Formats: sequence, C-alpha cells, structure tokens
Amino acid sequence: MNPLERNLRELMKPRAPSPGFAEKVIAHAYASDKPRKGWFHLPSWQWQAELALLVLMFGGALFVHEQQRRAENERKREQLIVGLRITASKLQKVQDRLARIQLHLEQQ
Repeated sequence: MNPLERNLRELMKPRAPSPGFAEKVIAHAYASDKPRKGWFHLPSWQWQAELALLVLMFGGALFVHEQQRRAENERKREQLIVGLRITASKLQKVQDRLARIQLHLEQQ
C-alpha cells in the first residue's frame, strides 16, 4: 500500500467527536432557524438595475423581432414586384399577339 492510501485510510478512520460537538450542532441549527433572506432582500438600487435589465432585454427582443418582421415583409414585397413584372410582361406579349391576329383578320 502506498503512502497516499495509508494517509487516506488513517484520515477516514472513525473518531470520537470533540467535546461539545453536539451542542455546537444544535446551536447552529437553532441559529439557522431565523427567517432566511431570499431574493427580496436586495437593496432598491439592485431591484432597479435588475428591472432595467429586464426591460432592456425585453425591448431588445421586441426590436429584433420587429426588424426580422420588416425584413421578411420587404422580401415578400420584392417577390410580389418581381411576380407582377413577370405577369405584366406575359400580358403584354398576349396583347401584342392578339393585336397581330386581329390585324391579320381585318386584312383578309
């Protein structure tokens, strides 16, 4: 067995508690029965800072969402314009062809 293992075994052997140990544990338990301060014990400036941080985070999320919505709407608008231009071009070709057919029929 190496020295580290021997030291560990020695440290892990059961020992009798020191005198007054039980009284110290009980005193500590009673001391910890006091109402614990939770999150609500923060000073007002910390509350204000945390509230400001939450407002900024929420506002930032809304801003990003609005920017994404606007970008999506702009992309859809561009697609609509391209679609309308294609449609107008096709309709112009159809009108030109109908006009030629009508002219040809009138000449006969």
